[in-house]
Amino acid sequence: MISFVKGILAVKDSTQVIVDVNGVGYSVEIAARTEDQLPEVESEITLYTHYHCRENEVKLYGFTSRDELKVFETALVVKGVGPSLALNIVSKLSPAEFQRAVRDGDHATLMRVPRLNKELAQLMIMKLKNTIRKVHFDTQVDEGDRHEHTEAGVKVLMGLGASESAAERAIADAQKILGPTAKREELVRLALARLNQ
Repeated sequence: MISFVKGILAVKDSTQVIVDVNGVGYSVEIAARTEDQLPEVESEITLYTHYHCRENEVKLYGFTSRDELKVFETALVVKGVGPSLALNIVSKLSPAEFQRAVRDGDHATLMRVPRLNKELAQLMIMKLKNTIRKVHFDTQVDEGDRHEHTEAGVKVLMGLGASESAAERAIADAQKILGPTAKREELVRLALARLNQ
């Protein structure tokens, strides 16, 4: 119904933003990963949206990329996965990581998502294993090595005393700056520098 909203970012916090579209404020629920990608308040923004209507509740869920929206909507197909858990998936796993985990039957990666237990991970793999191959993501990146570098980098930072969430955020930031071909040592070096700022 509403494919995207484009306007001025009027308000933002960790779970929700308000986008001013020609004088009308649209309240949009967001994932933690999306918050990190938002511009400053008063900047122009485009969010790709999912319109969710259930009983007396109507909500818009917004994402900065169509790939993240596809992950969200694909996850919702699985029984037991509601919008809040689908947002957790988007926050914890990149589209390529999600696609790889479902395709390869990787329970451990899926279970890194808060509130996603082994039973639900198995159900998700069984339900989506065939369809996930047909989902076309705009960014087609083979993240096999990249995934290993990121996981290893997070473990190194945690070994140095960082919390899991802080380590994941720092590694993700470093990955954005250095690009998909960055080596583990480069990621850790830059992530550590950002943690120590």
